Amino acid sequence: MAIVTERFDVNGRDFIRTYSDENRYVVRDGVEYSEACDPAEFNRQYTEGDVMPQDETDAEEILNILTGGDA
Repeated sequence: MAIVTERFDVNGRDFIRTYSDENRYVVRDGVEYSEACDPAEFNRQYTEGDVMPQDETDAEEILNILTGGDA
């Protein structure tokens, strides 16, 4: 299990994206997030939480839903 952080810039302001490489929630102060994006100066720390549920819908089913027919 590992928490991954990536720095990125929005209009000259530095942000940090935090997520789990194990499809787990990231948790801070008891709240679970699928991912978090925070201004870098906040220096927020996250831990890994529970595994996030997987969506079992496949690409063909999604296409059928979007087009209203059979793919």
